[in-house]
Amino acid sequence: MKKNLLILGAGCIARDVADAVEDFPEYELAGFVVDVPPYEPGQLMLGKPIYWIDDIPFFDRSYRAICAIGRMTKIRIIQKVQELGMPFVNLIHPTARVSRSASIGEGTFIGVSVQIGAFTKIDNHVFINRGVMIGSEVSIKEYSVISAGANIAGNVEIGASTFIGFGAMVLPHITVGNNCIVGAGAMVSRSFPDRVKVIGHPAEIIEIDIGGF
Repeated sequence: MKKNLLILGAGCIARDVADAVEDFPEYELAGFVVDVPPYEPGQLMLGKPIYWIDDIPFFDRSYRAICAIGRMTKIRIIQKVQELGMPFVNLIHPTARVSRSASIGEGTFIGVSVQIGAFTKIDNHVFINRGVMIGSEVSIKEYSVISAGANIAGNVEIGASTFIGFGAMVLPHITVGNNCIVGAGAMVSRSFPDRVKVIGHPAEIIEIDIGGF
């Protein structure tokens, strides 16, 4: 029997995840969940209802959740859904190749054609978009987003709530701190501390003490 799946969010990432759900025969898309305006009761997206988060307690035990919000505002809605007792699932696309020695945390999405190397550790609620390459012995902390086409070499640590932009490259033995933004196409050739925004080739800091994304 299929499990009903609710996607947290109703933006473009949520639509991408909804499209991917069709490739998971064990799940049936039941709708989308939001906690910010502007959504009205009864509104539909892709033919599925958009629910307010206060509706969560009324769903039965067959329902599961996955978050499809790119910005760090997602932490609020994830924590609320956890408090309401709904389980999260991992969605690992059938075309992805994840090493058997890698570990994947709860509520993580791994998209089309992603490659994840040996002994890599992905924490809870990480979003890894299509075509990402992740080497061996990499650590990606909770809530981070790895955008499409990014290439993360081996022995890299990506901090919590960090955003890696489209096509960015992180070279081996690099640490990127918590709450950082790595711009699209950047080449990260040295380590960076928490709460910085970096861009360029090689990447350099353009903002410090940023408030996340």
